[in-house]
Amino acid sequence: MNPQILSIALSVVMLLVVLLLLRSYVLPEKYAVIWLFFALVAIVLSVFPGILNAIATFFGIAQPINLLFVGGFIFVLLVLMQVSLELARTRDELRRAVQGAAIDTEERSRGTS
Repeated sequence: MNPQILSIALSVVMLLVVLLLLRSYVLPEKYAVIWLFFALVAIVLSVFPGILNAIATFFGIAQPINLLFVGGFIFVLLVLMQVSLELARTRDELRRAVQGAAIDTEERSRGTS
């Protein structure tokens, strides 16, 4: 099988999976936008591989695949940072909610005694 056809097929499958996850409300919209963007970029780069060559040449990178790996690595780091920030925010909200519930419980137990 031609590598270009394989990459186009995999990119389209990625796009369809993201759309199905979005449609079934499994993937939140804020993440879906990122994944849809990169699925579309993957499709464009698969259909027109000369674009990747031109970008790699512009940045002085010898092999276009190296540019793809660096871009993928940066993408994963950005998604990981986003998820870490959201986890920290959720942890803080949970801590405040638990503290508020504990204060309410303490006030109710004092009021009945």
